[in-house]
Amino acid sequence: MPLPDHHTLNTTDLTAYTPSCGATPVAAYIRIPFRCRLLKASGILGGTITIADGTVTVSANATTLASFTVTQAGSAAGQLFSARPPSPAYLNEDDVIVLTPTGASGASIPMHFSVAVRAA
Repeated sequence: MPLPDHHTLNTTDLTAYTPSCGATPVAAYIRIPFRCRLLKASGILGGTITIADGTVTVSANATTLASFTVTQAGSAAGQLFSARPPSPAYLNEDDVIVLTPTGASGASIPMHFSVAVRAA
């Protein structure tokens, strides 16, 4: 099966974790190690959210770079949600990406985040 994107040698994935993307959301943070371009942000649910959809906003330097919806209908542990920035998003070394979950329900539902970046 062909890969959907080319992962060049200067592309890497950075990861973060939140103990709760549900009723009491906790933001996750990722330090950018080098000047780069954000290619994609994604999250994997660690449980089932109930009642309402959630949204994860990806931001850096007080600017929203992308966001994705975590749907409640049929949600389960291991589901992947992702988004690409609508326009090129460039970051500098030591910028901090903030992944902020909001709106979902369910107590203490963890989520694992990943951002793909390519060195500029």
